[in-house]
Amino acid sequence: MSKEPIRIDLLIIKEENAEKVMKNEIGHIMRKYNVLEYKGPGDELSIDTLYKTLGYACLYKGYGKTIDEIPADELTVSLFREAYPRELFFELERKGYVLEEKYPGIYYVRGNILFPVQIVVISRLNRTMHSSLRILSANADIEDIRKFLEQTENMKTPRERNNIDAVLQASVSANYEIYQKVRRANGMCEALRELMKDEIEQDVARGEARGEARGEMRGRAEGIVDTCCDLGLPEDAILERLQKKLNISLQTAQEYLQTFGKQIVKN
Repeated sequence: MSKEPIRIDLLIIKEENAEKVMKNEIGHIMRKYNVLEYKGPGDELSIDTLYKTLGYACLYKGYGKTIDEIPADELTVSLFREAYPRELFFELERKGYVLEEKYPGIYYVRGNILFPVQIVVISRLNRTMHSSLRILSANADIEDIRKFLEQTENMKTPRERNNIDAVLQASVSANYEIYQKVRRANGMCEALRELMKDEIEQDVARGEARGEARGEMRGRAEGIVDTCCDLGLPEDAILERLQKKLNISLQTAQEYLQTFGKQIVKN
């Protein structure tokens, strides 16, 4: 018996009508059934990790409902880690395997191995093509975050939004201070505004409190507008907050925004 339950990090099954070869570089090796193992920044990626993941693939094949329902030639294995796994690569080469860097940061393992295997070194991936993986680092680069937000801004389907939210939640959790800088320096996309809405509301409340200390409606309005502009919120979001917080008309909110606004982000 194993010490813990068998658990595959991620299994990707291609839909019947999917393109034979995925456009993304990481997907080029993939077939119908694809077992993925992801290691966080502090996790080890060793020769045993590779064999364990190959074992998961073997078990997955063996659990088919009918004989050979999951053909071996339709299975692949992918392992992901931020840092370069020097010891693993040394051990593979010592055992006679050949490592081919097929694309920047993407290494194919060639030799007598059960399934096609790739090892993805996240820190060495192409920044433009793989921002969604690069921002999962515990030391995400602010340029990678901006690139990811730009690339996902026009993705609107529920499935796309769920995937984007999942990536951002993991990235924000590991890089909170960096995201604070991003949200103050740039206009935020909808996904990031939604994810950080509690922090935004707290900042807006502090801005309103500063205005209230001046003892007048205009002071409260100025505090709200100043804070929202500093956070990079778009015009419609600022107007909505002014109307809600001050119980004023849209026209009055627009007048306050025109009076106190700095650089407003247009939607």
